[in-house]
Amino acid sequence: MTDDKFLQMEKQYQDSLNSQKRYYESQLELLKSKLEYEKEKIKIEAENNACSKIKEVERLFNVKNVKDLENQKKYFLHELESQRNWYEQEIIRRCKETEAWHLNHFDEEMQKLKNCYEERLKASEEKYKLMEENLCNHIQEQQEFFEKELTLINSLKRIKRKLSLKKKKKKETVYNPVDASYTINNPKVSVILPIYNVGKYLRQSLDSLINQTLKEIEIICVDDGSTDDSYDILEEYKEKDSRIIVIHKENKGTGAARNDGLRLAKGECIGFVDPDDWVKPEMYERLYSLIKEKNLDIAMCMPDGFDEKNRVNAPFPYFIDDNFDIIPDDKIFNWRDISPFKYPMCVWNKLYTKELFDKNNIDFAQGLDFEDHKVIFGALLAAEKIFFVREKLYVYRYNREGSVLTDNNRRLIDHIEIFNIVEDILKKTDTQTLLREDFLTYKVHNLLYYYSMIKDEFKSEYYEQMKKSLQDTNLSEEEYKFLSEKYPELKNI
Repeated sequence: MTDDKFLQMEKQYQDSLNSQKRYYESQLELLKSKLEYEKEKIKIEAENNACSKIKEVERLFNVKNVKDLENQKKYFLHELESQRNWYEQEIIRRCKETEAWHLNHFDEEMQKLKNCYEERLKASEEKYKLMEENLCNHIQEQQEFFEKELTLINSLKRIKRKLSLKKKKKKETVYNPVDASYTINNPKVSVILPIYNVGKYLRQSLDSLINQTLKEIEIICVDDGSTDDSYDILEEYKEKDSRIIVIHKENKGTGAARNDGLRLAKGECIGFVDPDDWVKPEMYERLYSLIKEKNLDIAMCMPDGFDEKNRVNAPFPYFIDDNFDIIPDDKIFNWRDISPFKYPMCVWNKLYTKELFDKNNIDFAQGLDFEDHKVIFGALLAAEKIFFVREKLYVYRYNREGSVLTDNNRRLIDHIEIFNIVEDILKKTDTQTLLREDFLTYKVHNLLYYYSMIKDEFKSEYYEQMKKSLQDTNLSEEEYKFLSEKYPELKNI
């Protein structure tokens, strides 16, 4: 039922109530008029009777005793006044009784109408709610239908493109992520992009890479089974710039896609870009020059930020400038100087030497979100020479729809398993003892933070896995005391 019908119904009931009220008010006024009329009538009749009686007495006594007549007159007038007072009080009493009766009756009628209105309104609301639920279900069904149709259309577009290329007898290079023969002559940097349904942002990201001031780069785009227009955009840019290498594969997750890119990479250095972000034109030339000049393993810069939801340039809270103050300027350092758990970690604000990855068998976790933690801590703990510049060369887009940190869904549970992977890295690099306190602080902080962020429907599952992970950590009494003082919520787990 529409809002207009509700308003119309409510107006009808209100008009009915007003009509009832006007009717009872008019009846009350009529009764008052009748009472006034009776009062005046009684007064006149009483006076007429008194006068008649006086005349009759005068006639009987022939006005012989004036004094007696006067007394008789006073007596009759007194009787008249008493009777008049009685009538006046009786009229007032009856008037009040009548008013009270009509008012009570009016309230009862009003309540009956109100009850009837509320019952009909409740029935209408239930009917409207049912109609709304049916409409929502229908919309959901239609949305699912159109999504399937869109997937089918994209598949047909791909088939059409492939058939068109075959007709034109264009030989298309097939990229095998394990054994690829495609090469670019001596690239200085290989940039790897894992791509899944980011067509809305992909052009901006690719444009920022093909316009780098460092021209000797290869751009490895791994399409992880996208169902949107990412496929067509990649094919378009591959034709536009020969430095772009495209792999189309079944969806296996971001970690697997980045590992495929690592196997293809031929550059001296490796960089990573999320396809919904973009980089400043001088980023890779600046970081590559630092690596060559200072013989570094890793060169890193400051991240900039873009709030997609509010469409403004603003730093992501985790990547604010103050959080990087612990890192020295103009000084080469490694994990012995600064714990990697004490400053913001991200994989894409760095340029790594390929040798660092090859010598230490560094790769991404597969089948999990937060897969980059394995590379970040693996690289930072293996690197002997790291250098940091406070130039904001990478732009991180946040608050976008579909992001794991925006949706706060079950995917947040993956990072609990990631802590086990990071702990294994500490063991393999013999840094477990030296960095244990920093690791535990980092772990407990993030466990509690994501527990507060995850949606209520997943909290129970998250809590159980968090509890098990903390039990498996085997905290000593000193460690538990230190952590519970810093994070009092830990006592409730």
